[in-house]
Amino acid sequence: MGIVAKQSARNSVALVTGLLLGAVNTMYVLPKAFEGFEEGWGLLRILTAWGTILAQILALGSPSAILRFLPHASDAKRESAMLTTLCLLPAVALAAVGVVSTFAGADVLLALDANAGWLLEDRVGAFVFMGGAYLAMLLLKAALVHRMRTVAVTVIQEVWLKGTYLTLAVMYLQGLMPFETFFRWFLYSYAAAVVLMLGEAWGAGARLGKPELRKDIRPFFEYGMFALWNNGARTVAKNLDFVMVGALLGLAAVPRYTFAFFIATVVSMPLRAMSPILRSLTSKAVAAQGAEQSGPQLQQAARVQLAVTAAILVAILAGMPALDLALPENYQGLRWVVLAVGMAFVAEASGGTAGPILQFSERYKLALPINLGLVVMTLVTNYAFMQWLGWGIEGAALATGLTGVWNMGWRTSLMWRLFRIHPFSRQWFTVGVIALVVAGVSFAVDIPVSAHAWGQPAQLALALLRGGIAGGLVLGGCWALGCLPEVTTEMKKRLNRNGTGA
Repeated sequence: MGIVAKQSARNSVALVTGLLLGAVNTMYVLPKAFEGFEEGWGLLRILTAWGTILAQILALGSPSAILRFLPHASDAKRESAMLTTLCLLPAVALAAVGVVSTFAGADVLLALDANAGWLLEDRVGAFVFMGGAYLAMLLLKAALVHRMRTVAVTVIQEVWLKGTYLTLAVMYLQGLMPFETFFRWFLYSYAAAVVLMLGEAWGAGARLGKPELRKDIRPFFEYGMFALWNNGARTVAKNLDFVMVGALLGLAAVPRYTFAFFIATVVSMPLRAMSPILRSLTSKAVAAQGAEQSGPQLQQAARVQLAVTAAILVAILAGMPALDLALPENYQGLRWVVLAVGMAFVAEASGGTAGPILQFSERYKLALPINLGLVVMTLVTNYAFMQWLGWGIEGAALATGLTGVWNMGWRTSLMWRLFRIHPFSRQWFTVGVIALVVAGVSFAVDIPVSAHAWGQPAQLALALLRGGIAGGLVLGGCWALGCLPEVTTEMKKRLNRNGTGA
């Protein structure tokens, strides 16, 4: 897994940079900038959520199809023809939506806010624009991942987009621009990201050619319809939470859920760093040797991903009581929301590469009922928890956690039934036990009473200390019990290298 480690390390640098930019923006700048005007922040969040959902639908599964079919291209000309066909279908779908949107009324989006606020009036064009930007980035990302240029994708999506968002938020906070100007430049930053990714794709050798529609359109479309409900279903499910929070609780409630969700997304950082390259390698491995031979790689990915994501979630939960003391009052008390959302990411990671293996195998169509059920379950649980039971954003978080467990459970079941492989091993269960024990202890150990009177920097330091100890105990325990042999191997390599150099 040398190439995975190398590119994952570079991706991690970009992800950490983006995380820091996002942390400053989400936890400090945006709460101050939109204090008393939370609906404005809520509008921005559901704009990106709806843009993501719309892009997934309009893509028609083409990004996944790019990774599935392009490795089989016989030469560069054939690859260009396939890529053109795979981009043509989403382009036609986006054009159709653009035409239909011209007939929409100014108040068609008011249902996205429980309070039917004026902020959503006459915003259809902005929502279609954001959907188009996300669609272009999906297609370009797939082409770059196929070319093993995952670092460029991460830098643009994490550093550029989050950096420009932070810059605009600071300017808005300082009163240098009104909200409508801020909103417009927020859209422009996504257009610039598309241009940057287009330049990277061209530099990586991605080209369009004359499509062979008669040969390619049917298999590409059939596979794309599956992929739409495979990868697309998980993305749609995650973003539906934000949309339904706004629709059921109001745009003003979206920032609080966004705040907790952002903290929980730190858990997914290792998965996001490894996922693009693992998907690319899995597609090639399945094409070369078949899904049945992917058991060892599946278990290795599941074990490693579970260890790192569980350690991060435990670290966050351990630090949350102290972190609460440093947060604005409106954004305190979110520990259980973070836990529920974080568990969705841990569940996804603990399944290893089950999703890509199934996706790139010949039996991919059998996953369709699971993915349809994922979206339906998201809608039902969100409505039940928020509307019927009145659990607020805690209900939205619980719905997210349940969809993560649903997705992992059914995909794992299919792996065994179809290919007789599974992600579980003795080390996998050992990792889970260690994480549960450390998490339980962290919940029992309270912060010092005197910390309530400390300044914000001291409280942040205490949160980092508690989290670092808890996360370190999880990873250290996993390594000590032989659940992370990759760490030992890498340490021996470095020691031998240093010894040879000496």
